[in-house]
Amino acid sequence: MLDALAALLKALLYAGVLSCAGGVFAQATLRPPPDSEWVVSRLVRGGAVLTIFAALAHAACLFLQLGAGFDTATLSAVFLSGVGAALCLRIAGSAMLLSTEPIDESARATQLSNAALVTASFAFNGHAAADGLASGLVAFLHVSFASWWFAGLWILRDACARMDFATVAALVARFSPIAFRLVGGLVIAGLLLIGILVDFNNDPWLSSYGRLLALKVVLAGLALALASYNKIRLTARLMKGDASAVRSLRMTIGAELACIGAVLIATAILTTYTSPHGQ
Repeated sequence: MLDALAALLKALLYAGVLSCAGGVFAQATLRPPPDSEWVVSRLVRGGAVLTIFAALAHAACLFLQLGAGFDTATLSAVFLSGVGAALCLRIAGSAMLLSTEPIDESARATQLSNAALVTASFAFNGHAAADGLASGLVAFLHVSFASWWFAGLWILRDACARMDFATVAALVARFSPIAFRLVGGLVIAGLLLIGILVDFNNDPWLSSYGRLLALKVVLAGLALALASYNKIRLTARLMKGDASAVRSLRMTIGAELACIGAVLIATAILTTYTSPHGQ
């Protein structure tokens, strides 16, 4: 029961991190129109609140799993470890994001630093962080790129639903080249993490970790396939002035976000129930 709760809280934590950090990253790079301010603010503030709640609740769940109570020795073991460092970074970064207005250009550097604190937490805690500093840094980049993609898709989907064709086309024109680079970096970082964590000499795909990892890769592949379709077909139609492509783009972005959500759930289960080193 506690493991299931821990997995649920991790999934919520991942969603919160991708929302709050990604909202800041996307706002800084995409320069969305003023009509998108509400969705950016909702992503950052809602994501920050969710991150703080899920991080604290997951820490409490961890204490219950340890079964040792809240004594000094247990508190020291948790808070003086990578788990404690990650918890502090997530709460501090999210709290500071709540203290500034997400669309305030004068606070952009501060917001980016705070968002980076949140995603940097993955360099200190998790399967990758346990393998060393280098793999932790790769995990930090992987999560940062995923955050931008996740939030950028929400901003783009909102634009497709509410804004005129010219505004959508201009936003897509800015989104597409950035997405090509950052999602490409996301894929490379993900492959590096698989190469670092998986021992391919011991039939990894027969283990519980290997099967769950394979499921995660398939789900991520579906999201990437949809992104490629958007890039190759729908973006091309938009650039040619085909207004009917906006509705199709909104639908495929919704499917893309659903796939990313499934990846977050698979990752939460993967990191809760299995280990690349133990199975």
